[in-house]
Amino acid sequence: MNPLLRLVLLLAAAIGIGGWLLHDYLHQKTSFEARLDLARIERTFDERAPAAREIAAGEDYGDEMRGLFKWYFGAVRDHDNHYPEFKDHEQHWKDIERRHATGKIKGPEFDAYKANHDTVEDVYKVLSSTGYEPVLSASNDGQHFDFWRIERQSQDGKPKIRLDFAWWGPQRRDETEEHSDTSTTVHHLVVNASITAFDIALEGDPPDAEAKRKAKRAGQEAAPFHAEMHGGEPDLKITDPDHYVELFPANVVLGTYWLDLLPHEATHMHIDLATVTRTVQGHELPGKFSWDVPLKDDWKLAEGEAWAGATVETRDPDDAAGAEADASDEKPARHGRHHR
Repeated sequence: MNPLLRLVLLLAAAIGIGGWLLHDYLHQKTSFEARLDLARIERTFDERAPAAREIAAGEDYGDEMRGLFKWYFGAVRDHDNHYPEFKDHEQHWKDIERRHATGKIKGPEFDAYKANHDTVEDVYKVLSSTGYEPVLSASNDGQHFDFWRIERQSQDGKPKIRLDFAWWGPQRRDETEEHSDTSTTVHHLVVNASITAFDIALEGDPPDAEAKRKAKRAGQEAAPFHAEMHGGEPDLKITDPDHYVELFPANVVLGTYWLDLLPHEATHMHIDLATVTRTVQGHELPGKFSWDVPLKDDWKLAEGEAWAGATVETRDPDDAAGAEADASDEKPARHGRHHR
């Protein structure tokens, strides 16, 4: 081969390899910068969120949270515009779909993943639209518990009340597991978050004159309607939403309660909810939240319609510690399910 031609080819190859190495270096450098920028955004959110959670429920809390989410998702959009080649934040979910397609994740397990993913995505859309306006909200020792949606929906063809919540502030930690046989390191996110009590007391209006006359003719004493339900963990609980939708704001547990329609006689509902989360060192941080809620008509049964699972006892109106009407949704206590 002509020496000059050989030199030209060597130079061309060197330039090509050098260009490829430079492109790879710049790509890795930009990727590193993008990860640092996302870490900065998430760190700033983590720094600002506790102050918002300290604000008691009300307009100030709503304004603070909407402002926080407006900043957070605006920063994410600016990040994506600055690093467009790294704006795909669904890689983890796409990996789950690929593993399902190849049979590594079976049908029931994938269905549970998808149900959680769809639930988290719904909340993500609410937060990112700056339309986060909880129906009920309460704070306690740096934690905040929001019922962000309460409405009548159908579950398995039966009308019920759906209560969706966001519990802000539960503690979490990363655990590392070393596998010497495969020389790999596995990281596990552990979230210690339990709802230990979900108690509802239902009250009706004081009996009117007609009710008192009917009770008197029957040899009874008219008393206000009273009923109770007792439970704990919700029907659905997602302790790690960012496992299903990347960039979901951290330190929140999502979940859903389903309740049977409430008695027609009830006019108000009092909710007492107790939680516990644990620090990295194992210390318990309890939380107690309560709300008084006027009942909407579409949350209740029609007049004369029986309340499923109810047992009724006489309650002395002058004795608050006396017997009471008690009910649960088709069992003495609610027992929730935990989906991961």
